[in-house]
Amino acid sequence: MKKISLALTLAAVAMPALAPAATRVSSDTNCPSADAISQRLLGLLAAGGPATSSARVRSEGETLHIELATPGEANRERTVPGSGDCEARAEMAALIIAAWLDAMPVGTISTPGVPPRAPPPAPRQATEPDPLEEAENPPLSLGTRTLVGAGLFGLVDTEGASPGFALEAAMPNLVELFGWTAEVSLSLPRQISVGQGTAHYWRPTFALAATGEIRAKNWAVRPQAGAALGILSVKGTGYDQNSRATTVTWGAGAGVALARSWRRNELWLRLDALLWPQGRSVRSKLPSGSDIEVALPEWEIRLAAGFSWGIH
Repeated sequence: MKKISLALTLAAVAMPALAPAATRVSSDTNCPSADAISQRLLGLLAAGGPATSSARVRSEGETLHIELATPGEANRERTVPGSGDCEARAEMAALIIAAWLDAMPVGTISTPGVPPRAPPPAPRQATEPDPLEEAENPPLSLGTRTLVGAGLFGLVDTEGASPGFALEAAMPNLVELFGWTAEVSLSLPRQISVGQGTAHYWRPTFALAATGEIRAKNWAVRPQAGAALGILSVKGTGYDQNSRATTVTWGAGAGVALARSWRRNELWLRLDALLWPQGRSVRSKLPSGSDIEVALPEWEIRLAAGFSWGIH
C-alpha cells in the first residue's frame, strides 16, 4: 500500500509539467501543429502564457500567418516565410507569440532590484467542468491576401466552341476559408445563320462569386457560386438592310477551381458553367413576308487556366 501511495503522489507532482500551454493555440495545418507550438510555449513562458489569450496559425502556401487575440488589446498579425521543417516552424511561431505576450521567459534572470514576475497558479484539477465557466470562441480570422490574375479559356454552348480571355481579382481568405472573386471576360465573336443572312454576336461578361476553400499543403480547391452580368451585342450581315442591337442580360454561374501556390502567387485551373435564363433571340423577315426567329444560347461551359499575382 505504501508503494502504491508513493507512486500516486509522484504522478500528481509530475502532472503540471505535462499540462498544455495555458494560451489557447489553434492551427489549420499539421506542420506546425497546435500541440507542437503549445509545447514550445511551455519552455518560453511561465505556465505557457496567460489563459485569456488565444493564438491562431494559418498556412498560406509558402508562408505562415500568425495572429494573437488578447482581451482589452488590439489583435496582432504577422506573416512570415514558412521555411524549414515542422519543428523549425513550430519554434518560430512560438517565439513570435511569446514576444507579443510580453511575458518573462522561464529561466530569465530578473533585473537587479526588481522582483521577478510570479507565475500564475497552476490550473486546479477538477473532476467535473465548472458549469459557470463559458467557453470563449476564438475570434474570426480576417485575411487581407489579394490576388490579381489573367487567363485564357475555352467555352462550349449550343453553337459550338470559342476561345476567350479573362481578368480576375480575388480575396480567397477574407473570412477564415471564405472569400470572393470578380472576373471580366470576353470571348471571340460568334455567328449564327438567320434567314438569308448571318447574325454575329458576342457577350462581354462580368461575374461576382463567393468562394470557399479546402487546402492541402500548397494546393487549394475552391468551389464558387455567384451572379453574372452580360452585355449582349448582335450585328447582322448579308441582309437587304443590316442592323445591330445591344442588350443587358443577367445570369448565374457556379464552378470549382484548383490552385497551386508558388510563393505569394498562384497557378490555377477552373471549370464553371453560366446560365442566361432571360433568353434572347434574333429575328429576320424573309422575302415572302414571314418572320424567322432563332434563339441564342442560354448556357455555356468554360474551362480556364491562368496565373494570379499576390499583391498584398
